[in-house]
Amino acid sequence: MMKVKRTQTYKVGDIFAARKFENNGFTLPYRIYVPKNYDCGERYPLLVFLHGAGERGTENERQLIHMQYLFNDPDSPVYDSIVLAPQCPEDSQWVLVPWENGNYSIEETPESPGLEALCLLIDECRDFYNVDDDRIYVTGLSMGGFGTWDLLSRHGARFAAGIPICGGGDPSYANLLKRIPIRTFHGSEDGAVPVAGTRAMFAAIRQAGGTLIDYTEFDGEGHGIWDKVYEDREVVDWLYAQSLAERRKAAEKKGKIVKAAAVGGGGALLTAFLVALGLKNKKKK
Repeated sequence: MMKVKRTQTYKVGDIFAARKFENNGFTLPYRIYVPKNYDCGERYPLLVFLHGAGERGTENERQLIHMQYLFNDPDSPVYDSIVLAPQCPEDSQWVLVPWENGNYSIEETPESPGLEALCLLIDECRDFYNVDDDRIYVTGLSMGGFGTWDLLSRHGARFAAGIPICGGGDPSYANLLKRIPIRTFHGSEDGAVPVAGTRAMFAAIRQAGGTLIDYTEFDGEGHGIWDKVYEDREVVDWLYAQSLAERRKAAEKKGKIVKAAAVGGGGALLTAFLVALGLKNKKKK
């Protein structure tokens, strides 16, 4: 990949193309960024960005407001990736639940038209551009934090990692989410979306045996903490370092150990291994 040495940052409104996606009568306005150095012979990470409630609309502009924080560092890996920024209509939400409740039940909540269209848009983007399928990421703030948890829960196999900020999800999906690298953030004094929602998601994933989840709570901070997250290069570099290939390798390694134990007649070893993975309950004394 040809590297471009940037000496300045760019305004996202100047480098994102405006487009629309149609699905069953639903129109999803979106912006897309493609690197200036795009090469058909290379494969590029894809970042999906979900805005908050205040940026809803149809003018296809407001969803970029807080994304600027990601582009404030000219050396950030975001500049060498493809970025999708859809805009949720004013009369809808990424997840059709009251965000003041914190968490919700996915089983009782149909997927929103916006996220359904977004998943099809991601597929279209993968077909048209040279997207690295092992490096598709999602992040979102506030209402978009809910959308990020929802996408990771319903379509976790698509994403290499996610960063939900000030959102909430369904703790009952912890067994699926524990396999996905996630870094989540919330302010301890958030008056818009209860911090209890993120705390519950983190606790549930940890209790399920998840070691890939990391939670940072900003003590004394309110709702608008995303600038602190998106301008932190360590967080951004972590995101772009994640890959589905690593998850496949880990799963294959575990599978080989299980197979070897079973073929070798190692019943006790197999049982111990399954217990460690949380796939078999320990015997009660």
